[in-house]
Amino acid sequence: MPKKRLSVALIGAGGNMRGAHVGRVTSDGAVRIAAVADPLESQARLLMERAGRDIPYFADWRRMLNEVETDAVLVSTPHREHYAHAKASLESGRHVLVEKPLVIQPGHAKRVLALAHERGLALVVAYQRHWMPHFVYARELVERGAVGEIRGVAAYVTQNWLGVGGWRLDPDLAGGGMFMDTGSHLLASTLWVTGLRPKLVSAAFDNIGCDVDVNGAVIVRFANDAIGTLTTTGNASRHDERLAISGSDGSLVLHLHQWRVRSMLLNDEPVEPPKRIKPSNPDAALFAWIRNGLVGYEPQDFALQVSRLTEAAYRSAAAGKPVAVRS
Repeated sequence: MPKKRLSVALIGAGGNMRGAHVGRVTSDGAVRIAAVADPLESQARLLMERAGRDIPYFADWRRMLNEVETDAVLVSTPHREHYAHAKASLESGRHVLVEKPLVIQPGHAKRVLALAHERGLALVVAYQRHWMPHFVYARELVERGAVGEIRGVAAYVTQNWLGVGGWRLDPDLAGGGMFMDTGSHLLASTLWVTGLRPKLVSAAFDNIGCDVDVNGAVIVRFANDAIGTLTTTGNASRHDERLAISGSDGSLVLHLHQWRVRSMLLNDEPVEPPKRIKPSNPDAALFAWIRNGLVGYEPQDFALQVSRLTEAAYRSAAAGKPVAVRS
């Protein structure tokens, strides 16, 4: 049976939209890019080259939403803009995929998640690890008690993040540095796999002369009194990442290097996800949920916990003392 044909509008035509999302859209085979909005037409022209065809261009994203009807909107813009773009897109009756982090402020996260629920629309945050079979299986193992009650979590991510540069180094556009950006992936996967809810946070950041944080260390006490550490290093040579979960009955460790899962260990023994868990990505998941009427759709409530933990970490670092995660 052929796939139901869908159409999407794109807000943002930068490197991430061109390099990640356009390829996923075109690989679906039945999704049409109906329009693209970006303040810089030159960026949109590069995106059209990537897509292999001309696409109606708008300098004003609000005008695009008013004039072009689509099933969904994909958002890949500076973090500060996510709330306005996601909110307006949902209010126009469209499903939304937004790049991480969902938004900067926890209050905004709560509002757009509630709006999606009220309108019966999908709101997906582009956290790729949630569609990697190893992470999906790790979550299953935790849920069925393979490590027992979680007592501790240690997670880190390293990257040559300074080399990314651009608007991410502007606090007004980015809302934070490495911890807000790539660190958001670490927070999301940690909270999503474990199901833990942060309660108390103590954080320290080092800007190393930049206007935003580059390196950081965060200690978290969770609601079940488990303790976690989250470390982000943005002036490293390359990407490396681990999530280690220690429980009353065992341990689970996930390791990524250069953006690929390299191993998963359960009680120090290699374990592979079952073949029934297929690799996917946020865009493909959104399209599948739209086509099946949101059957099996997972509300992105963990993104609110990510936002609350992120806000608490920056507040703790600024105050120089532990702070409670606001609810």
